[in-house]
Amino acid sequence: MALGPRIKALRAERALQQRQLAEKAGLTPSLLSQIESGRLTPSLHTLGKLAAALGVSIASLFEATPNGRLHITRKAQYPVVSFDGSSEKWHVLGAGLFQGKIRAVISTLGPRSRGVKTDKVILDPGQMKLFYVLEGKVGLRYNGETHALEAGDSAYLDGGTPHGWENLGPKPAKALWVILG
Repeated sequence: MALGPRIKALRAERALQQRQLAEKAGLTPSLLSQIESGRLTPSLHTLGKLAAALGVSIASLFEATPNGRLHITRKAQYPVVSFDGSSEKWHVLGAGLFQGKIRAVISTLGPRSRGVKTDKVILDPGQMKLFYVLEGKVGLRYNGETHALEAGDSAYLDGGTPHGWENLGPKPAKALWVILG
């Protein structure tokens, strides 16, 4: 289930009208309507407000109940997360595994821009990340150093160490982030 319909379903389960949920989350009814219909991608901050108002975790907004052991999510159904103050957007892959041992997102950055700071994405100590560049030329910032990477290059890093990435080119860049453990 896509993000907007999932939020709408959680709202309906709680017998809340759009106006009531919007008020509880500190949002406008118009904004909530656009999110539920899929016309607007909410920021992580807004998702946090909605999750709190619904009494669920942010991760549960992305979870789907897989049938058996197979969970297929079509490209058009990937939940999308944006961040205030950044052009970075995440397409969450295998949303049913968001709470599992492996979590993956495809992150897109606008031309010559920086991704979100790691303090916005909380990881447990010792969690490792795999970073794989799908498109573009990027700079992977890790522990005070910047490493230039291009499409096809990858890095394996400790997610608990300060890190981030930036798009060094004039076109959008895409990278796969996989959080392990």
